Amino acid sequence: MKNNKAGLYIILSLVCVCGYFLFLGEYPLLDVDETRYVNMAREMLKTHDFLTLYLNGEYFFEKPPLFFWIECLSFKLSGNVSEWSARLPIVLLSLLPLGLLFGLCKKVRNTRFSVISSAVLLTCLEYILITKIAILDSVFTSFVTASCLTYFYTFFVDDKNKKYFWYLTYIFSALAVMAKGIPGVVIPAVLVSICTWIFKTYKETIKYVFGGILVFLAITIPWHFIMLKMYPSLFFEEYIVKHHILRFLGSKIIDRNQPWYFYLITLLWGLFPHIFIFLPELFKKTVKCIKLKNLKLSFQSKNNYEKFLLLNTIASLIILLFFSSSRGKLITYIMPVYPFLAVLIGDIWERYIINNDRLVKNSVISLNIVLLTSAVILCFAKFFLPSQVYPNFFNVQIASIVLIFPYVIYNTCMLYKNRRFRVFLSLVLFMGLFAGILTPLIYKFNYSFGQNDLIKYAKLAKESGKTISTYKTGSRYSLLYYSELPLIDFHNDEDEAWLKRELQRTNNILIIRNREIKNLPVPVKAKYKGTKYSVIE
Repeated sequence: MKNNKAGLYIILSLVCVCGYFLFLGEYPLLDVDETRYVNMAREMLKTHDFLTLYLNGEYFFEKPPLFFWIECLSFKLSGNVSEWSARLPIVLLSLLPLGLLFGLCKKVRNTRFSVISSAVLLTCLEYILITKIAILDSVFTSFVTASCLTYFYTFFVDDKNKKYFWYLTYIFSALAVMAKGIPGVVIPAVLVSICTWIFKTYKETIKYVFGGILVFLAITIPWHFIMLKMYPSLFFEEYIVKHHILRFLGSKIIDRNQPWYFYLITLLWGLFPHIFIFLPELFKKTVKCIKLKNLKLSFQSKNNYEKFLLLNTIASLIILLFFSSSRGKLITYIMPVYPFLAVLIGDIWERYIINNDRLVKNSVISLNIVLLTSAVILCFAKFFLPSQVYPNFFNVQIASIVLIFPYVIYNTCMLYKNRRFRVFLSLVLFMGLFAGILTPLIYKFNYSFGQNDLIKYAKLAKESGKTISTYKTGSRYSLLYYSELPLIDFHNDEDEAWLKRELQRTNNILIIRNREIKNLPVPVKAKYKGTKYSVIE
């Protein structure tokens, strides 16, 4: 057991370092959100206006300012604004729920279970990808899950320590509100309310409500009050009505409407590779429940471990239902569900390691077959990818093949020898290396479809001291961040007079999508032509 624990600690450390810190600053900021938010933080630091947010010279009341304060602190401490200094605090914050999860799992079960659950969280595909980019959803996820996890602690600590975790629940909820708004309080509040009803802890919950609310308001009220004082009608209409109420209802002005099952599909790839383990177990338990003629649900769990699993199940369902009920959806919104699903999946792995669950073994075999098939297909990528795309994909192809084949061979050997512990270790180590090595390569491949053009033109404008305007490209904030211009004219309407005027400006770079050139009302030629965007004159 000691050797097993040592191996788990080593693997967990390797997954953290390789998966989350390796090559963190080696790939450009992603368009649109990462470049937008990091540039806003840079402008905040430059102007020293830490209250009002601005985007491209206009008021930005979409989000609260906590993310931008954190970014400014990172820029100040590191001494520069870069991809690394922008992403580092986000990655560090992602370790907050990890640490709380680790301690909680250890308290209610054992060290092995705590490390297994933590390793599962660190190796869920979407969690790996999103927590390594500087966007608000990562910060929100860290604080809202921390709020829920500190609430879970109140079930398992001594009475004399309960108050600390209750107040931390309110503090982290307040920070989640300051990161992204109302969802930061709705999710913990619903969770506490439902669990109070299920576990009949009314007296304890009420005991800390008054003090907790005061702490919560002390953190959230000042900035909101100042904004309402400075911009009363504008802030109310933009921040509260448009970006909270209308976004939840799926208003067309947000343009992010998705069907109710959107996040079920997201989890199919977001939980990779553990979805292969989770789905069969979920199906087995569902069938078992259906077969019970007189099913009686008892929420008074026999032990702390069963209670802990139930708490994580409730949290997972609340988060999934809350975000699914909103018509406005993005894949990043569902991020807070992963720490709680990681516990449930960790339980499956723990039982497999102890009892040799055949269902899990078959699931791992299926995963290996899928990965091996993918690697074989990748070997022939040159023959089915377009010739202009393949050169940019080559590095992704080679790295994937080099990682997949050795993993599948080793993992299959461990399955054959029934080394169940090593089966798990090899999988999480594979995912850690996958995240650290392949993430930068995948993003760089994605940039070849147009963002590289924007970065090139932005740096050209910076070097030549020119301004930038765009015609029907949408708001591409790579241009704003990499040019370091205070303002860019993103012109997205049909406007012949504006176009002629811009073409006559000598100290300006005019950018357009390649496919739009033939539709222009005036004759132009491309001065620089990229994969997706051109500079015209």
